[in-house]
Amino acid sequence: MPANVDIKQKLLNFETTTIVNEEGSIENVRVPTLWAYDYDRTRKSLARMIIVDELPFLTVEKIGFRGFCKDMNPQFIGPSRFTVAKDCYSLFIEEKRKLHDFFGTMSSRVCLTTDLWTSGQNLSYMCLTAHFINRGWNLHKRVINFCQVYGHTGKIIGQTVEKCLSEWNLTKVLTVTVDNASSNDVAVDYLKRKFNNSESDLMQGKYLHMRCVAHILNLVVKYGLNELSKAVSKIRALCKYVRSSPARKKKFEACVLEEKIKSKSSVCLDVETRWNSTYMMLESCLKFKKAFGLLFLKDSTLQNEMSKHGDDVTTEEWKQVSSLLPFLKVFYDATLKMSGSLYVTSNSYVEVIFGVGEVL
Repeated sequence: MPANVDIKQKLLNFETTTIVNEEGSIENVRVPTLWAYDYDRTRKSLARMIIVDELPFLTVEKIGFRGFCKDMNPQFIGPSRFTVAKDCYSLFIEEKRKLHDFFGTMSSRVCLTTDLWTSGQNLSYMCLTAHFINRGWNLHKRVINFCQVYGHTGKIIGQTVEKCLSEWNLTKVLTVTVDNASSNDVAVDYLKRKFNNSESDLMQGKYLHMRCVAHILNLVVKYGLNELSKAVSKIRALCKYVRSSPARKKKFEACVLEEKIKSKSSVCLDVETRWNSTYMMLESCLKFKKAFGLLFLKDSTLQNEMSKHGDDVTTEEWKQVSSLLPFLKVFYDATLKMSGSLYVTSNSYVEVIFGVGEVL
């Protein structure tokens, strides 16, 4: 870069903006604005990219990234991964302070959603999400707590939620949405007692406890799938076998070609605790039932594997799965609609549930 170039010198930049023209129609135009290089702003933008795109901190030290930055702007000196980690934490603190200040001036009530799960390391975590509508009637979703808890008892859940609300100074709570675990009943009762005679005590907490509709649908379908547990376990075993090694996958693809199956999709394995993934597994495997049958005849290893489950999937079992899929599709669509977090669902769940009942 020439030595006589002033890095603070502002440059012309063209930004797209929306205007209303003389005829009243909306039009996008490019208008000139002044732009100057700001190192601190660039660092903050880099930290935001790392967070939003869920990139590892080490990304900023990669040769390709450093080369890209050099070509984009030689003035930008890439920070180390440790500096970026500090920038991300600073950005987190800044955004947390903004949200805290916003909650202090917000006039609307907040709807909370919380859930617990156990990690592979046998550690329990709780996530608390706040949903609220701002003055412009726009729905917002913010994760206000993600922490480790030392038990799944109702009292611990209630105390953790109470502590989090105190930290955020949230006093106007409309509902708390949880799944149907008995510990959540205890937790909500605990919160009702704590909210008694406070700003959160709306109608003596009569409508504080909201049971998750998607979880209820989940319980219904998992109970119904027990009727086909043997067929589902066999199909799951077939999927596991095909996906367990490249050689087996290649054999299966040869059977697909031999049976002249034109589908470009592949079989997917389910997560046993999520019925939606079981539906997707059954739907994908049904297209390849002839290929599975051919593979079973040719592969003695598969025959030995399936003998642990009784035998290969029978024609009758494939028919049972095929006849059940249209019903599962109804529950699948309903669950997707009820699981939305970026739009309001409370105004449509009655229609969805009655629609499921009508189909049944």
